[in-house]
Amino acid sequence: MKSISQISKLKIIPYIILFVSILFSISGQLLMKHTMSNPNEGLFTWVFIQQLTLAVSVYCLGVGNWILALRSVKLSIAYPLTSLNYVGILFGSYYFFNEVITLTRIAGVITIFLGVILVVIPMKKSI
Repeated sequence: MKSISQISKLKIIPYIILFVSILFSISGQLLMKHTMSNPNEGLFTWVFIQQLTLAVSVYCLGVGNWILALRSVKLSIAYPLTSLNYVGILFGSYYFFNEVITLTRIAGVITIFLGVILVVIPMKKSI
């Protein structure tokens, strides 16, 4: 018989897989931007192809984890959680590409994040 802690661990694993999917997705997008941001490199050079292959591979790892997460996580919960990509991309763009974070962008990301929380938090059924 499984203990309560073992059952709790089993329930959280799909969400860990989902968050790993989100991290791979963010990383893949940032790597794609990095690959396409180097104006000195010509398209279809060996370095370009290697960087693009890495970027797409990382992104594909995210898709693979997404598919695994969907085995156990409800789509109505998993899909809104992927909106966390907006948060990761916002901060990644600031950190890696020196993009400006405006108050409008912050307000938009906070709005999206609050919306995700409203969708994901379980509501009690009213009888």
